[in-house]
Amino acid sequence: MHGSSLDSADLPDARFPYGNLLHALSSAVVASTDAREAAAVLHQLVDGTDGLLTRLAELLDSTADRARAYDRDDGDDDAFYLAKDLADAAVQVRRLGEDLHVVPERMAGLSPPPPTRHHPRAAGTPRPPVSSAPQPRRTP
Repeated sequence: MHGSSLDSADLPDARFPYGNLLHALSSAVVASTDAREAAAVLHQLVDGTDGLLTRLAELLDSTADRARAYDRDDGDDDAFYLAKDLADAAVQVRRLGEDLHVVPERMAGLSPPPPTRHHPRAAGTPRPPVSSAPQPRRTP
């Protein structure tokens, strides 16, 4: 595409769809117009049930399990150590998610508060006087 305004570096690489999804989240944060929009995107990252970090930890655990399945008990400990490294990485990712779980709320808190709505009664409008006379008692 010689002469195009798009550089090939700007086009997503079809070989890495998951990386492209992360890039899209990053772009959404950059393009957000207020902190609440950015917070919504960050929630996609740190949600403890379905967030990206939770799913990444699950992927690492699954891969560790798979590596353990390849252990041939032949004296070569590569599968054992690979499984351990992957399981350790899963723990680190979970800790990162725990450390960052409040980031969306903190980001949203950077937005200015919404404008206060004025009630029909303006500040200068007097309220009706409260009677100091005893009120009749109600009987049950």
